[in-house]
Amino acid sequence: MASLEKGLSEIQDAKASGDARKEGEACARVGGIFLERNLYQEAAHYYLEASSLYALAGEIGLQARSLNHLGICQVMSGEAGAALESLEKALRLLDQKPDPSLFSAIQGNIGLAYSALDEHKNAIKAHKSVLEAAEESADEPMQLNALINLADSNLQTKNYTSAQGFALVALDLAKKLNSQPGLVILYDLLGMVSSRQGNLKVAADYHEQSYQAALESGDLHRQAIALANKGLALEGLTELEAALDVMQRAQEIFTLLNSDYLEKTGKDLERLKNALP
Repeated sequence: MASLEKGLSEIQDAKASGDARKEGEACARVGGIFLERNLYQEAAHYYLEASSLYALAGEIGLQARSLNHLGICQVMSGEAGAALESLEKALRLLDQKPDPSLFSAIQGNIGLAYSALDEHKNAIKAHKSVLEAAEESADEPMQLNALINLADSNLQTKNYTSAQGFALVALDLAKKLNSQPGLVILYDLLGMVSSRQGNLKVAADYHEQSYQAALESGDLHRQAIALANKGLALEGLTELEAALDVMQRAQEIFTLLNSDYLEKTGKDLERLKNALP
């Protein structure tokens, strides 16, 4: 809390000094504090303020950076249409002051915004642009993010062969980079692809690997997601008692986290209980 109080105090001091750039920097720092705490609407407020102040100060690059952060906050707040506007404005600013790394970050977030709008073909186009730039600059973490997003977008368009291909390439890269969060997501993605392809035993194994990776990294939310998905795969295999057990474990974690997944998992549990003799 001390850092937030300090940041808010810095905003007031900068405002009093009449220095727009300094005030913009203070607003961006406070936005970053809220973003780290997953308080997206609060973060968006300060990033929007920062972008306006940077515009006043003529700081085009910093304005574009704040708009990029604003865009991802809007995506996470369920305002994907507004996010696209913010992100496209950021891209236009980069026409005046090119920044290849920031350009790729904005393109990636545009892809996420299109995914949130269920415009997955546009999302794929954006993520391919990021992948090409990452390969050209040999930026492997950026490549990994782009591959994960391409796997997910192809899964959403039911292009399971492409989704699996991107996910497997990403899995090798995640192992090379020792990216635990990447492994958690990719094992779960591969599990969902395998389920859609009818390979339920393989799917259950992938979801278990995702759970173990999430357990190792201490990511409770992803542990629960992996368990719930494993439960669905086991249900498809008619291993109902095992499915009920893992679904109940998932529900316990979702309850602890007061997760948005509670309602869906509750319905899955009810169905499983009714299916048992």
